[in-house]
Amino acid sequence: MLHLKEDQQRLWKLAWPAIMGNISQTLLNLVDMMMVGQLGALALAAVGLGGQVSWFMMPIMAAVATGTLALVARFVGAKDEENATLALEQSLYLSFLLGIPVMLFGWFFGDDILRIMGASDNVIELGYEYIKVLFAFYPIRFVGFTAFSALRGAGDTKTPMKLGILMNIVNAVFDYLLIFGKFGFPKLGPVGAAWASGIGITTSFLIGLYLLSSGRLVLHFKPSWSFHTDMARRVLRIGIPTMVERGLFSFYNFLYMSIVTRFGTIALAAHQVGLRVESIAYMPAFGFNVATAALVGQSLGEGRPDKAEKTVYEAIKMVSLFMATMAVILIAFPRYLVMPFISPSDPNYGEVLRLAAIYLIIVGISEIPLGWLFVIGGALRGAGDTKSPMYITAVSKLLFRIVPAYLLGFGFTIPGFTLGQWTFPGFTFEGLGVIAAWIAMSLETFTTAALFWWVFKRGKWKHVKV
Repeated sequence: MLHLKEDQQRLWKLAWPAIMGNISQTLLNLVDMMMVGQLGALALAAVGLGGQVSWFMMPIMAAVATGTLALVARFVGAKDEENATLALEQSLYLSFLLGIPVMLFGWFFGDDILRIMGASDNVIELGYEYIKVLFAFYPIRFVGFTAFSALRGAGDTKTPMKLGILMNIVNAVFDYLLIFGKFGFPKLGPVGAAWASGIGITTSFLIGLYLLSSGRLVLHFKPSWSFHTDMARRVLRIGIPTMVERGLFSFYNFLYMSIVTRFGTIALAAHQVGLRVESIAYMPAFGFNVATAALVGQSLGEGRPDKAEKTVYEAIKMVSLFMATMAVILIAFPRYLVMPFISPSDPNYGEVLRLAAIYLIIVGISEIPLGWLFVIGGALRGAGDTKSPMYITAVSKLLFRIVPAYLLGFGFTIPGFTLGQWTFPGFTFEGLGVIAAWIAMSLETFTTAALFWWVFKRGKWKHVKV
């Protein structure tokens, strides 16, 4: 790393473990889809849509995690170990309590959500069984996610990486055992993937809790079993706008997936496969998101907004290089990237392959602005400015993704009319199908990145009180 400047070295030191941890998670998701894909398009669609329902719960988890990271980073930057430890403890309590109603929601309403999204009866039946198991582990999942965020805010991205890799290895092993019923284990099909995920999450949680309690890490979990309302309020004051933002994003994504679903099971399967492949491409961006958030928060804790701003510029340079490389790969080799996730024996193999390859080409065009979005979003949240991303999401996702996806996908008609001496004969656009939805998604990435850049340049994030 001698060829890198000091700021770049600091970024890379925090970014690469986050990148590796998330690559392992993404690889696991790909392994999941590859194994489930051997069961056919129905199983692929059910697990993919079930995973989307699970993803809708992320706003609640992100509320506590974002507030935790911002506060811990500030306290660590200010060398206030006592409050950093207190923020960790209160955040763990909050995340567990919030995980319980989420678990119950999945159990009682998971099938209704799938039905609202327009899934067929077969997809609903299989997807709901998957959801019920997946949601049973949500309280533990919330706590682990928050603990990882606290450690990253304190500058420790290696421990979350190691625990994440362990979780994914355990998950992958039980995927094989439970999906296909190997070595005496029951053959559960797609539902086996949900059980495997839960076993991996629980294993990582128990080991992480032990490490935090042992005092071996940069943060030490010393349970007082008491609730400090002031610290909890500070966590939520930062986190609630993130919850609203992610909630809006999830709602818009729900609308978006409802649009995609209505183009048919083949289009949905292609979307899910393309999404899984693309997810590996934006892992570098996620790593720089984490690194930027932590370093911006710590720099502001030191009273150095100039240092925080410089960090963001360096992160943008580095992430642009990574994402440009990923863009070339997605655009140049889409069919080869998709092939491992589709069974050649599936009667829909050719069409799923064709559509998924088109998906990767379209999203590949927007990989660099996606990287900017991740970095600047991380900087704003690390500074405690969670309201700006909330406002941007409310506008950009609706106007530049949902509306164009619907109109361009299904088509529209402008009736004819006469205005004075001028007559408009009318116009009908037939619609481009699911491809239009993917074009709209790529367009929205550009607009959101531009809005994030505008907010960052205004500089109000430097003065946010946490």
